[in-house]
Amino acid sequence: MIALSLTGLLVLCSLFSRGFGLTTCVVPSRYKCSNGTASDAEAIANAFAKCSKDAMIEFKDGVDYNVFSPIKATNLSNVVISLKGNWNLPQNITAVQSLVNASGGSLYWFQFKGSNVQFVGTPNITTGWIKSYGQAWWDANPVNGTGTAARPHLMQFNIQNGTIQHFKSSKPIAWNLSVQGKNITITDTIIDAQSSTSSFPFNTDGFDVGATDVTIRNSVIYNGDDAIAVGSGARNVLFQSATIGYQTHGMSIGSLGSNQASFANVSNIKFDDVTVVNGVYAARFKSWMGGQGLAKNVTWSNIRTYNVTFPVFVTQTYFNQGSGSASERPNNSSVNMQDFTWENFAGTINTFNPGDGSCVTNPCWYDVGLPGLKHTEAVIIECNTDQSCQNFALKNIKLYPQNLTPPTAICINAAATLNPDLGMQCRNGTFIPLR
Repeated sequence: MIALSLTGLLVLCSLFSRGFGLTTCVVPSRYKCSNGTASDAEAIANAFAKCSKDAMIEFKDGVDYNVFSPIKATNLSNVVISLKGNWNLPQNITAVQSLVNASGGSLYWFQFKGSNVQFVGTPNITTGWIKSYGQAWWDANPVNGTGTAARPHLMQFNIQNGTIQHFKSSKPIAWNLSVQGKNITITDTIIDAQSSTSSFPFNTDGFDVGATDVTIRNSVIYNGDDAIAVGSGARNVLFQSATIGYQTHGMSIGSLGSNQASFANVSNIKFDDVTVVNGVYAARFKSWMGGQGLAKNVTWSNIRTYNVTFPVFVTQTYFNQGSGSASERPNNSSVNMQDFTWENFAGTINTFNPGDGSCVTNPCWYDVGLPGLKHTEAVIIECNTDQSCQNFALKNIKLYPQNLTPPTAICINAAATLNPDLGMQCRNGTFIPLR
């Protein structure tokens, strides 16, 4: 038997024999031989450095890897990342916080950039997970805090022509997957950010999308924030065939306009065929008071709600509950909205126990600024001015409070002249659809 040096153990390469001209780089693990204490980050980083072009980087089936340092691979070209084992993040909170602070307060644990990159997991539910051990972080959140300080983001996927399949995330610390770049297809995602205690999993966004030409299908996302948040710069995005829940904040556009000096721009976004369970929101638009920009051609269709507090929700005066007083921010402009459609909604409105565990203010942040709120609202539309919302359409909305009272609506500044096909009267009171 030939003994390999440590350097030789870092990456084992062999010819990939399926005829695609790729080299296979099998990453070794020291997890088992060290009783789970040794880090494999050096071997992983070495693999991405040596196999950054025309290669498959393979994490073996059912094998655990400790990724105790961030991985940054930003020059990838024609690469397949095959995750059939499990990536384990460090459980030392203070050590991770030190890394985040040293990076200026923002850090992605996995950062991938390049072209023609595939991230391929496995349909085997027992392996292929990224395990972040976020429960300890959620439990460490101070009383009335909005998340433990210096939390890392999990992954940035900034790729031209990329695919992600069978991405599975267990107990993420906070934000999961930032999608940047162009022409990206994501399928068969599972994100589990359910808390086993009373602690709330703040900011456990599923997808934060700022890319163009993105298709996301077949997702199961149980978290405590947006299942998907489409941000400025995103165009041509389809989110389809999903189940989202736990204490989800739904399918969101925004938040937009947080930087008042920057013009937000979002267009051609569609959310379709989604079941929302136990959510605060289902279809949500949020832009900051005093923001500027344009969001255009956005549709939510074929949405099923079960125990959802605010099924349809629009606000152009969003304000972060953890950032001080709203009066400190000038409200001198809006992120304008054009050509928005909500079509074929059916299900129940949470009237018995509305909201979730993210409330740290009184009144709760999600109740602020809503006149006559009854928590029987099927639709809430809060336009900042009578000129900032145009061509809104509500079609076939069948949403009913759990207490069997008639559904209601809150509607502010959705002017009839700019929204002739709104589908309801813009007023506060009983929701009476006109189509």
